[in-house]
Amino acid sequence: MNKNQVGYCHICGTYGKLSFEHIPPESALNRKRAKVYTGNDVIKRYAGEKSRYINLQQGMGKYTLCESCNNNTGAWYADVYSEVAKEVAYDLQKRPPLKHGEILTFSMQKLPALVFVKQVVTMFCSLLPLEEVRRLGFDKFLLDKESNTIDKTQFDLRIYLTPANVGQLMVGPCVVSYTAGASIEAICASDLAVYPFGFILNLTPQYPIEYGASLLELFDTKYEETYKMNWSLMYLERTDEILPLPLQFKPL
Repeated sequence: MNKNQVGYCHICGTYGKLSFEHIPPESALNRKRAKVYTGNDVIKRYAGEKSRYINLQQGMGKYTLCESCNNNTGAWYADVYSEVAKEVAYDLQKRPPLKHGEILTFSMQKLPALVFVKQVVTMFCSLLPLEEVRRLGFDKFLLDKESNTIDKTQFDLRIYLTPANVGQLMVGPCVVSYTAGASIEAICASDLAVYPFGFILNLTPQYPIEYGASLLELFDTKYEETYKMNWSLMYLERTDEILPLPLQFKPL
């Protein structure tokens, strides 16, 4: 890995040396080799054409955060996310293989809900332009670890289940058009999937995405409190041969 990457931190905006941000945290089952495709190469791969990729030996991630933001968000949010991911992965391994579109309900008695969702937002900051991070207020939301102040009318954030031993997916904001009767919906979204979870950040919430479970209620919780949660999560199948574009599963 290049140790001398410089640029603007995707959270605080400081210009300088950037550290490698594991997306999701390395301890959240993100230690294996990952293939990272650009947007154009994802489209080529999806169409069955020859495409290029970046081979990351130590897990999926990008040089996007300054050392301070990387260390702080890691200390404040990463451990909770990792524990939840490993708990759900262990549960899935005990079950029969899931079918595409199947929905499972998971119950958690003491989830640090705000901490979990802040780690998810941290991961998406690495995929979003800094201007978009600031427009959404994600920078202030993350840099104040106890803050739960966010304008939820500007986005939707949803979670689903993704298969094990399948290429990870990390796609920045893309515009995908759908025909909706006599009109066309132009949805801007970012998709991120590393077993066991996939997430989609919808930046055009006026056009709802209905698969998965919304995480918006987690933004109303408090940093030092835990909550009983019941999640009904949809399993969305992917393969190494065909990488899905964001929102491919919208008809579900």
